[in-house]
Parts: sequence; structure tokens; C-alpha cells
Amino acid sequence: MDDDAEWFIGRMGLFDPESRDPLLVDWRAPLSRAFYTATPLHPDGVEVRSTIGTRGWRVSSVVGEELSLSAAGDTGSMGPSALMAAVSQHRTDRMSDIVATIQGEQDRIIRAELRGTLVVQGGPGTGKTAVALHRAAYVLYEHRDRLSREGVLIVGPNPDFLRYISEVLPSLGEDSVVLTSLHTLLPGVVAQREDERDVAEVKGRLDLAKAVENAVARREIPVRAPFTITLESDQTVVLDSRDLAGLRTRMRRTRKPHNESRPTFERVFRELVARRLLSIAGRSVEVDVDPDDVTDFAEELALDDRLADAIDTLWPIVSPEELISGLLGDEKLLAACAPMLDDRDRVLLVRTADTGWSVSDVPLLDEAAALLGEDPRPAMRARARERAERERELEYAQGVLDLYTDTTTDDDGSEGTGVTAEQLAARQRHDDRATVAERAEGESGWTYGHVIVDEAQELTPLALRALLRRCPSRSFTLVGDINQSSAAHGSDWDTLLRPQLRSYRREELTVNYRTPSEIMDLAARVLAHIDPRQSAPTSIRSAGVGPEIRRVAYDTTVHEIRERAGRFLDESDGTFAIIADAELLPRLRTATEGFPPSALDRVWFGSPRDAKGLEFDEVVLVEPGWRSERGVAESRELYVALTRATQRLTILHSTPLPPELAGV
Repeated sequence: MDDDAEWFIGRMGLFDPESRDPLLVDWRAPLSRAFYTATPLHPDGVEVRSTIGTRGWRVSSVVGEELSLSAAGDTGSMGPSALMAAVSQHRTDRMSDIVATIQGEQDRIIRAELRGTLVVQGGPGTGKTAVALHRAAYVLYEHRDRLSREGVLIVGPNPDFLRYISEVLPSLGEDSVVLTSLHTLLPGVVAQREDERDVAEVKGRLDLAKAVENAVARREIPVRAPFTITLESDQTVVLDSRDLAGLRTRMRRTRKPHNESRPTFERVFRELVARRLLSIAGRSVEVDVDPDDVTDFAEELALDDRLADAIDTLWPIVSPEELISGLLGDEKLLAACAPMLDDRDRVLLVRTADTGWSVSDVPLLDEAAALLGEDPRPAMRARARERAERERELEYAQGVLDLYTDTTTDDDGSEGTGVTAEQLAARQRHDDRATVAERAEGESGWTYGHVIVDEAQELTPLALRALLRRCPSRSFTLVGDINQSSAAHGSDWDTLLRPQLRSYRREELTVNYRTPSEIMDLAARVLAHIDPRQSAPTSIRSAGVGPEIRRVAYDTTVHEIRERAGRFLDESDGTFAIIADAELLPRLRTATEGFPPSALDRVWFGSPRDAKGLEFDEVVLVEPGWRSERGVAESRELYVALTRATQRLTILHSTPLPPELAGV
């Protein structure tokens, strides 16, 4: 520093055990901020900053930068830096942290206030994901007391992405974070397929929440009057339409979820039947009866299996899977519950029972879970077992104390212990050592202190509703690029967010650290088709070689990929990706048959949608014009595919190139 102070910045804070002087300052501490934000024009008290690279326990590099204008030269360029070294490195199958190379605009977003919703718009390669993960680490540091109890939820676009980022936060010492995608957002449900785009668009509409609500309502006393109950004693009670309507109204006034109100319904219904039987016994008209008699008789009726069957008919326990399967598997039910949909939309939604759950089904299931609530019976049984176990523990503890008292009582009769049976039993119980992340993953109704969503432009309105349910405080960081959205609802952030979020702040990332300028120039042509008003992020480096576009015979495509992949894997330690339409992938995967497992670990196959958020040293994009229909969604997917490479891009095609690349 300009006052001769010298500080060392690292992933965590370390202190001298004797003097308590700081040896290492946590990168998130206020003192560290100048390391990331200082420039020759605004040095912020910094004279020199250095980045120390290591391999194992050996120092491998020291990159120093002088922050004075005279040292920087007239252009303000600071020469080779740790940033350039980092962005030029080979990629692996796991993302690494960027603690040493956080840039000024990234630092501003990482340290932004926690309150409210922050939207971070950034083009390809601008470090959106890295910023999101480091923001998670920062808010946990800055708001430790609150977030260590509530946790932070990070939502990624797919399981591949979660594996890619899985090591970043543990390397920063954070374990109060839950990583998930929509595929596994709802405990007990794993979505293993993607719907076609038009189906996903309909399922993601906010209107569908009302359709789910209507489906739940149809499970609440669904029978018509008169409804006859014949008990095991052969006594009969007949309920008319007024009885059924009164029951339904009384239950809905509790405002409890459907399943969670079941115990209340059982009590109310048994009392109704008990009162009716007592009041008409031996009489032609109903008369008032003693409330205590009603209570006692209702308890006896709890053992009547026929009455239990009637309760199951009138107020059944329903799972989210059962509700949504029924709704989407029955055209008539769907028409009754979703009058806001036209015939074409309803045809798109009808599914068969054996297709499995899709990602766009999960928000529907989550909506159902919120309206239905948990089945209360397992929890009631668990509480009963716990009470019984506590009673056994107390009985055992009292026996120990009695034995101890018998053998240690003083001659004068005084006892040698001041411990109660409850205290002794409590000492033997194991404390719950689960982390906040482990507890949050096990509770479907858990609400988080902060939620971070990567590739947020892919959220449907109903998916956003599901996430808002998990953070009532609306403390969100939404990271994405609206120009990479593959959904019809993602034309701009306001269209996506305003119906459910009244206000949000917006920040922008403008520098591309991943994509070489030669590749970005090609991608910029596609961006101009998507939105002529948008500018591509500025690449900070050149690869020295432009993209290669080759027309090949369709039959030779697999051979071409095999040759290129083999050569790359022999010459490099980096990662190699083949991106193509999902229809082509099974055939293209044969290109790497026979490769050693160590090489296959560095090869990735996927569609443009699968590739979102990922990056690779070399990318081969196959048949970008495979699908003849072209719209904004197809242009956005092409934009994604073109911007995954950090070093080299090759396009192989036997079909004509898409219009966005015409004339290249």
C-alpha cells in the first residue's frame, strides 16, 4: 500500500496464534476489496499487487502489477496479469474459483447488498456463474448469523452444470449451501426428460396454478348428495347437499393445505355423524345432545372401518404425483380444471402415465405440493414413537437414579445427587449434527435466506413462482443472459419477472473472459439476428486462429469428429465438446468408441440447451442448420453453441448453414 503496509489476501483468514496479528486476510473482508478494484486511474491506496500461483506446495508463479500511471504507460495497460494467465488455462470437468482474479465489475456485484432481488445480465463468458458462486460465499460471510441458520439455495439449469460447479463453494469453506436444479427441486421427484418447447411453454404459464388449485378442490368432498354411510353396527346416516356444503365450507375456512387438514376433517366428520346418530336415536326429529356424549361417541367411531372408508372418499389423502398425473391424464378433467386453455393447449398437455416426469412438470408438482401439504399421518406416528421412546428413557433414567440413591444415601438420609431423571435422559441423547444444507434438503417446506439462480432466463413463470415460495423475503440473485433464452416467455427480463416481482435491481457484466475475439465476432452475427439493439460482450483476448467452418459429407461426420477428438486428446490436457441437435447425438457418440476411459472423461456430448453454463477448450458444432424451422429460440441456441469454446471452434455441416451464418 502507499503507506508501506503489506497485506496477504487468501481464501480464508488466518491469524498468528500468539500475537493475533493477521497473516492472511479473507478475500471477502472489506480490507481486501482494494485488491480487486484498484486501477491506475483509481489505485485506492494500492501501489503494487501480486498474485502468487501454486502447484501443490510449490510456488509456480508470481505475477506483479504496479498501479501507478507511470508504470502502466500512457494507455493504462498493466501488461501480463494473473487474469490473462487464468483465462488462457485449459478447462477441466470441474469449475475452479476466481478468488485471485475477480474483476472490478464482478466485485461490485459479488458484494451488492443482500436485500431485494438483483438481476445480473451478462453475455457469454462474462463470468456470471463464477460471480453467482462467489456472491453466495460473500453473503454467507457478511450475513453469517442469519444465513447460517436459513442457508442459501443455488439453482442451476441441469445436473451436468451442478457437477461442474460442485467443488467451488467447498473450496471456499462454505457448507450452508444447497445445490439443485429444477430436476430435483421437489424432494422425492427426479425429472429425467425435457418436454418439447411448445409443451414446456404451456406447462410453465402462471395460469396453470389455478388449474392445479381447481384439481385440488375437486378432491374435497367430490361426491354428490345424498351420501349414505352405513356403520359396522348397521346404523345409517344420510348426508344431504346442505350437510356436504357445510362440511366443505368449514374445512376451507381453516386455510390449511388439503392433506394437513385431514385430521381436522376426521374429527369434525366423526362428531357430525355422532351427533346425528345421538339426536335421532328413537326419535323422528333431531334434538340437542350433550357435547360430552358427542365427544365420547366420536372417539368410539374412530375404530369403525366403514366410517374410515367414508372419510377416505370425502377427504382423501392425495400426493402431488397422483394429482398431476390425474390432471394431465384425463382430457375431461383437464378441460374442467383449466378453462383458460384452448383445445390445442390441452392436447399438448395430456400425457400418458408411463412417460415419467419432465422438468416442466416439476413446478406443477410443486404447486400441488404447496396446496396439498404433507400427509400428516407419518409425522403423527413418528411423534407417537418419539413420545414412547422419551417415556422409556425417563423410566430408565429414574431407575438409574433410584439405584444410585439406594447406594449413596448418607447416614443422615440426604441424597448425593441433584440431577433429575429428565436431565439425566437428556444427557444421553445425541445432538443433531446435520448441517443447515442437510436439514434443508430433507424438508420440503424449508425457506432459505437467499436464493441464487443461474441461467435464470430459462425460468418459466410457474418455475419462478416455485422458487419465490422458497424465499418469502424475495432475497434473490438472478443471473443469466436473456439473449440465450430458449423459452418463448424470455423475450426480456420485465416480461419474465414483473408479473411476480414488483421491483428488482439490475447489474450488467460486459467483459467476455472466455470466448476469443475471433469466435465472438462470429457469434455477434447471430446476436444481431436475435436483437439488433444488443451489443456482444467485449472479449479480452485473441486465440490467434479463427473458427473453422467445413462442409463435409454426412457419412463422414463421425470420422471427422473421431480424427479431431483423437488429435486434441493426444496434444492437450483440456476438454473437448461435440454439440449437436439431440436427434443427432446417438449417432455422433460412436465417434469416441474405443477411446481410453481417461480420455473419455475429457469429452462431452450434448445439445445447445445442455451446454448452457459450460465451457470447453475445443468445440465441434455439428449441423447447426439441421432443423429447417428457424425462429428466435433457434437463433438463441445457436448463439449458446458458438460461445462455449475457450480456444478453438469447428463447425461441420452437410446441410446448409442457418441464415444467421450465411455468407461466412
